[in-house]
Amino acid sequence: MPTFYELLSVAPTATAEEIKQAFRNEIARYHPDKVQHLGGEFQQMAATRAAALTEAYRTLMNPESRAEYDRLHVIGTGAAGVPPTPAATTHSSSSPSSGASSTSSTRHAPPRSDAPLSAEAEAASALRFAAERRDRDTFVKRATLGKFRQAVAAELGQVEEFTGKTFDFDCATKAKGLFSRNGAQRFAMKLVPHVDRAAVQDAWIAAGQKSGALVCIFLMGNTVAPAAELGDAIAEMRKKSRGPAAITIIPVDVRDWSAHVPGDAPAACKKVLQRLREKA
Repeated sequence: MPTFYELLSVAPTATAEEIKQAFRNEIARYHPDKVQHLGGEFQQMAATRAAALTEAYRTLMNPESRAEYDRLHVIGTGAAGVPPTPAATTHSSSSPSSGASSTSSTRHAPPRSDAPLSAEAEAASALRFAAERRDRDTFVKRATLGKFRQAVAAELGQVEEFTGKTFDFDCATKAKGLFSRNGAQRFAMKLVPHVDRAAVQDAWIAAGQKSGALVCIFLMGNTVAPAAELGDAIAEMRKKSRGPAAITIIPVDVRDWSAHVPGDAPAACKKVLQRLREKA
């Protein structure tokens, strides 16, 4: 089983502020209020994970309960950098007069739950946790992609989809004039861990390699950088762009489908975004 630190993706030496920020980032992905639009299987998984995250947060934010948790689950596993806590201090330094009773108590004490795990057990636990996170991320990606594909089909009608590693969804519209221009236009979506300047730059460069007079990219993530940072990144890429392609990047926060929509974004892109919000 993963430790509370592993659940929150922080080190055992994390500060209270780091734990608080990690909890906010994680709970935003799994809170039941944020996954009502997804299937029942994922809602159940999200509810279970939200409860586990909340328990981890409450335990680690309380100094006394954190010290006890570290004594039982962290210090004994050989985690590096975890300072000794009062709760982990033994009573072997008692006065000589109490030595006999101390020895007797130790002899009859139950097995300690903080006994070090074997290297094999630690490796197996790490592998299970990594697999759980990988499966979770895959499920989230599939659910988001399915929702996006439904919104595209409802708004744009029949499209021609393309396979590739650049985008999670890539298609060309078949209806003429859909973007107030003639001919097929490219329309794509990319899911990233964090929508920031680097993600905008990567998506823009990839979009510039696509054929078509206009490319509309929905750049989606569980966290999104401030609007000012994203706006500067888009403006910078526009200045550097060469060629006839007109690129539109729409950063989207998949937690609530809020987005930074450029004023000149095609009407079809805005309508797809509206459909995503309606299904949320």
